[in-house]
Amino acid sequence: MARQLLAVALWLCLLFPVHVLAESGQPAWVQLNSQQKQVLAPLAQDWDRMDAARKKKWLGIVKRYPSMTSLEQQRIQSQMRDWASLTSDQRQQVREKYKNIKQLPPEKHNAIKHKWREYEQLREEQKKVSSSLDKVPD
Repeated sequence: MARQLLAVALWLCLLFPVHVLAESGQPAWVQLNSQQKQVLAPLAQDWDRMDAARKKKWLGIVKRYPSMTSLEQQRIQSQMRDWASLTSDQRQQVREKYKNIKQLPPEKHNAIKHKWREYEQLREEQKKVSSSLDKVPD
């Protein structure tokens, strides 16, 4: 009897990832290959809760990852770590801000892009100062 229960449990464990793949159209974490897991490591805890569209986006990045420069790879890894560290409320706020920015007129959208590029060029010390200045009340 114990063997039968064990066999059924093992069978269910093996079927579960296939079921998850069939439902979402995207693989569960256990189905990713070692390279995918290595690149996506910062997202490991959240992977199985992501919707299919987000998984597809990240898997597309994994495909391009080997052809990226070292600097681009570092940037992607940093972005994944930053995203993984956010709470679900913070993530929702980021998504809303992104949607709002996408709906701005082209000149305002381009102005924001320009400011962001300028910010990215700052050294880390300058970014901290700039970020703390943004928090000072008017």
